[in-house]
Amino acid sequence: MSSYVDSVLSEGERIVYRANVTHWKYFGSYLLGVLLLAGGATGWVMGAQGGSLLLMALAASGLGLCVILVAVVRRNTTELVLTDRRIITKRGFLSRSTVEMNLSKVESLQVNQGLMGRMFNFGDVSVVGTGSSLEPLHGISNPLELRKKLGSMSDAAPAKSNT
Repeated sequence: MSSYVDSVLSEGERIVYRANVTHWKYFGSYLLGVLLLAGGATGWVMGAQGGSLLLMALAASGLGLCVILVAVVRRNTTELVLTDRRIITKRGFLSRSTVEMNLSKVESLQVNQGLMGRMFNFGDVSVVGTGSSLEPLHGISNPLELRKKLGSMSDAAPAKSNT
């Protein structure tokens, strides 16, 4: 299955940079899922004779698996792509939210990184444009590389004269 961005590219348009959501954004979900799985496994071993403990262990394991699966699907269905003409963002699997902004309308790209973000190289990215802004994307891997690519695209764009 091809990505949303690949399906909406114009003829001759090329991808300059494709950003990903970091796994660190979903660390809490992963941790909760693993704890539920571990609790389920412990309950399974302790309740091997049968009874309600076995049923609770099965429910905890199922819930843990669901929590991890939801986090993985959310991460893998979020796209942020910089092309030579525009910035495209897409979120969602069953329901989809997309926003596209032409590069000529981009005024700035804001990157916010806390201490953990600086240590593990992720941050929140907000694209500010003329008249509107894209909703911030949280937990983007290597956000400074995205800003550098956008800056090089702006520098490479021909200057418009007012004559």
